[in-house]
Amino acid sequence: MNVIAVIGTSGGAGVTTVAAQLAAGLVAQRRHAIAFDLSPDNALRLHFGMDWEDETGLAPMVASGKPWNEAAFCSASGVDFIPFGKPDDERTIADFAHSLAAQPAWLASRLAELDMPAETYVICDCPRTEGALRSQALAAARLTLIVVTPDALSYAAARTTAEAALAQGARRVAFVLNGFDPARALDQDVATLMRTDFFSSLVPVVLHRDESLREALASKQSVFEYAPSSRATYDFSALAMWVVAHLSHRHEKKAA
Repeated sequence: MNVIAVIGTSGGAGVTTVAAQLAAGLVAQRRHAIAFDLSPDNALRLHFGMDWEDETGLAPMVASGKPWNEAAFCSASGVDFIPFGKPDDERTIADFAHSLAAQPAWLASRLAELDMPAETYVICDCPRTEGALRSQALAAARLTLIVVTPDALSYAAARTTAEAALAQGARRVAFVLNGFDPARALDQDVATLMRTDFFSSLVPVVLHRDESLREALASKQSVFEYAPSSRATYDFSALAMWVVAHLSHRHEKKAA
């Protein structure tokens, strides 16, 4: 199983969008992918057609003692996803996070229980802040994608975000530049700095700014459904192909 954690250098980096569209891109390439929401923001579901008012999800299921995997859904385009859900009160989230802190391998153990093909990709949308929920994904992941936006603050936080992820158990981190506009000089400058400073760990796929992404979310669809010929669809297809090739290559090297 290929678990991929997606985190950001700051709030607003586009972590949920990247996680959702990467899962959709993998499914578009006939890969089995599960989008797993570990963020109390509970926003991942909105990319896959779930009703705005539906509060079903992982946290409420665990809090009520029900099987956690009963919170799984499947989008119209075939993406399996598990929303975080909205518990009855904030204390439920705190209790859930506290229980995970006492069971650092909870997520890895639960995923191992599922009857899924070995080639399955599990894309984890991680919370904005460090804590037990994020640590669960980092510890289980073969790859952690760090989403960086082309601005000074995001670039400045890239190195410390990677160091913190590795300290929390991440095995390998890779940076992906999101929201890039080639017409902006600052975006070009940040891209150059990223290539210079993080060459060996920078994903060779740039995710461009594209209005289709916001429009797709407003329609509660992935960009692959909403705008199949868009630049965003092309970018996320390339990112999905890179992820598959990267993890396959590392698996082959390890086997050798």
